Amino acid sequence: MDDLLNKTRYNNLIRPATSSSELISIQLQLSLAQLISVNEREQIMTTNVWLKQEWTDYRLAWNSSRYEGVNILRIPAKRIWLPDIVLYNNADGTYEVSLYTNVVVRSNGSIMWLPPAIYKSACKIEVKHFPFDQQNCTLKFRSWTYDHTEIDMVLKSPTASMDDFTPSGEWDIVALPGRRTVNPQDPSYVDVTYDFIIKRKPLFYTINLIIPCVLITSLAILVFYLPSDCGEKMTLCISVLLALTVFLLLISKIVPPTSLDVPLIGKYLMFTMVLVTFSIVTSVCVLNVHHRSPSTHTMAPWVKRCFLHKLPTFLFMKRPDSSPSRAPQPSQAHLTKSKATTTALAMGPASSSNLYRNSMYFVNPASAAPKSPAGSDSAGIPRDFWLRSSGRFKQDVQEALEGVSFIAQHMKCDDQDQSVIEDWKYVAMVVDRLFLWVFVVVPTHLLKGPRLPRVSEAPRMWGLLPSVARASEAEHRLFERLFEDYNEIIRPVANVSDPDEVNQIMETNLWLKQIWNDYKLKWDPSDYNGAEFMRVPAQKIWKPDIVLYNNAVGDFQVDDKTKALLKYTGEVTWIPPAIFKSSCKIDVTYFPFDYQNCTMKFGSWSYDKAKIDLVLIGSSMNLKDYWESGEWAIIKAPGYKHDIKYNCCEEIYPDITYSLYIRRLPLFYTINLIIPCLLISFLTVLVFYLPSDCGEKVTLCISVLLSLTVFLLVITETIPSTSLVIPLIGEYLLFTMIFVTLSIVITVFVLNVHYRTPTTHTMPMWVKTIFLNFLPRVMFMTRPASNEGNTQRPRPFNSAELSNLNCFSHIESKSCKEGYPCQDGLCDYCHHRMVKIPNFSANLTRSSSSESVNAVLSLSALSPEIKEAIQSVKYIAENMKAQNEAKEIQDDWKYVAMVIDRIFLWVFILVCILGTAGLFLQPLMARDDA
Repeated sequence: MDDLLNKTRYNNLIRPATSSSELISIQLQLSLAQLISVNEREQIMTTNVWLKQEWTDYRLAWNSSRYEGVNILRIPAKRIWLPDIVLYNNADGTYEVSLYTNVVVRSNGSIMWLPPAIYKSACKIEVKHFPFDQQNCTLKFRSWTYDHTEIDMVLKSPTASMDDFTPSGEWDIVALPGRRTVNPQDPSYVDVTYDFIIKRKPLFYTINLIIPCVLITSLAILVFYLPSDCGEKMTLCISVLLALTVFLLLISKIVPPTSLDVPLIGKYLMFTMVLVTFSIVTSVCVLNVHHRSPSTHTMAPWVKRCFLHKLPTFLFMKRPDSSPSRAPQPSQAHLTKSKATTTALAMGPASSSNLYRNSMYFVNPASAAPKSPAGSDSAGIPRDFWLRSSGRFKQDVQEALEGVSFIAQHMKCDDQDQSVIEDWKYVAMVVDRLFLWVFVVVPTHLLKGPRLPRVSEAPRMWGLLPSVARASEAEHRLFERLFEDYNEIIRPVANVSDPDEVNQIMETNLWLKQIWNDYKLKWDPSDYNGAEFMRVPAQKIWKPDIVLYNNAVGDFQVDDKTKALLKYTGEVTWIPPAIFKSSCKIDVTYFPFDYQNCTMKFGSWSYDKAKIDLVLIGSSMNLKDYWESGEWAIIKAPGYKHDIKYNCCEEIYPDITYSLYIRRLPLFYTINLIIPCLLISFLTVLVFYLPSDCGEKVTLCISVLLSLTVFLLVITETIPSTSLVIPLIGEYLLFTMIFVTLSIVITVFVLNVHYRTPTTHTMPMWVKTIFLNFLPRVMFMTRPASNEGNTQRPRPFNSAELSNLNCFSHIESKSCKEGYPCQDGLCDYCHHRMVKIPNFSANLTRSSSSESVNAVLSLSALSPEIKEAIQSVKYIAENMKAQNEAKEIQDDWKYVAMVIDRIFLWVFILVCILGTAGLFLQPLMARDDA
């Protein structure tokens, strides 16, 4: 080993080539040990790989017979020449691999090096079919300083090895093909790229995301099967919407914030949120229809035709002919007959004498005692007794009949109103059933299985490196001569007054390319077999201390472990890789439709303009190799040179500043923030169309407020915590929260009005004038006309009508004998006719004239039970009349609440549309002004 690595014969910085035209062939074989992770948000794939490299170094060949048959040596990698093969699409700025491993050197000069490394490579994540996605992440290997004229990279195997692979719990390896890439237009370019075609295992996301989402979505469909009378339709809808909101926010934290495409699960959640929102809208309409009554709405004929006859047949719904719980509607003839029967019972017709004689409830026992036949003639009854008993009896019966008539009419009107209410409820049920089928069928046809894309080759990145190729012996002599008296700390100028020019161009992959001239590194190519280029470690030469002034992490130094390219003219080219983190003042005024101007300021840290001058070549950054971002679009990237005198020093310091004008791609935030907020905000308007009787108005408002609060918390985590401006989406959410809070206040007031009664509030005349007459006409609201006949007090019966109601209906008793109208049938003529009529004795079967007189006397003296029954009937009738009057006033209060609801419905719709348009049109107006 001492003989091989003797400094006089071996230099580990010189390429092992016997001539300048000889190519060093490097055989590469990638072995995948572990797929550690794939970070979707940062779009970084972390892998544990072994990159096996094999080449031949003629300087490390020996005769094994001279060294006791030793054929293999293991030498530390840092002591021999190594091809500086690095991962070009590195994502963490660490390009070199571990040099602590040994290389295996054989006696014929062949070298095998197997350095382990954990690579973090940039990987463009396609989220379109997430979580059933398939990704193609590439690992691109290339020499950092040598080009195709000096080394050749050859694939030892067409695929990467998986012999020692540890399976991943999240990804399946589909294929690991490798390819050697050359550029026909640039013969100096060559790289080896491995495609990691991986497929996600969807079980985790299926169990934790998809199945819960499907279950929650099914609940949105069931809301149309939930009866409106249960009072929980809105609660179910809002709960489903809140659950989907949580899942949508969870998805937005998992997938990368790219606006190039929308993930499959995001599309499904967005579709479901639209579906649930539409179900809430539909449920509000259904509840509005369900709680309609004859006092507020009139059913149009087309509604009856469509929703009571045609649609039920189409939807296979069969309505029972009549409800068992509803009593049959009494006809007018039946009602008249009932009145007549009641009058006959009260007047005591002879045909009922046996019935009354056997019933002690209706007849006073004392007055019902048997009388002697001698006293059977009515002429013997005192006249004043007949007048008193008949008058009192007629007045009580008159009032009782009026009460019974009112009760029957009231029940008839209630049955008619209940019939209309049942029709409205059935219309609501038909609408529910219609949308039940719509919501079942539509998602089945719209949601199709994902179709995985075919994996194509990764885009190629072309690089330019200068051409160098010379013999190793000449390079060895040249290296010894150049660095014999070289000091890398001293600035390379002949005298202190000569400035140094540094040309720098920052590329989008954050490689800072620097070119300067070092007079101490010049040579004559003819003295060294025409060697024009040399590659030396960056630590061995002087470098300008160019740093990023607006660095945000405190690490101002770049990686100096890469080599620098020397040209015989003294020109030095150094491309140190770095991931710069520069401070950038973010203006979130129009987030997520914002434009940003981020600057990167480069300058020498210790040399002023008298020592180093910075010269900008080109007017802007080089974007030809720009890898498209999923979140930002670069508008322009101009560069500027400044000469600034700082307060700390008297010298002038130059700097080169690049301004990146970038525009945010808003698709991601539109799908995950704006559209859900718009849908939830729209629900605020619906609260004024939701009937107060359903009892869920405040629940809807509070649920909307909670949803917006969740979104507001997400916004505060996304945008910077600055108090200079309020972001556009924050303004919208704040506007909506105020909007919802105001709707809650109004809803509480509306509910207070809705539930007012005559016992608690008196309706002023101005309320009746404004809210019952004027505003309904302005709002195009038509209140059904009340049927006054339904609540009008029945007119009193006269004597003739009372006679017509009993079995003597054919007797005319409109006037007395003298031609004057009788008063309640109390005159002698009418009373005598009533008792002496022929039909009276004809209807008495097997009874004498004395029994007829006895029946009249018995009926004349009413028992206390009869009187109590009459009073009860009168009380029931009066109570129903009072309830009708109270119900009319309650209906007026409810209609006032409905008018207030309708007013604020239109006001909130107008404010919502104008407010939303005014806020989201600001970015367009600002862009036009700019």
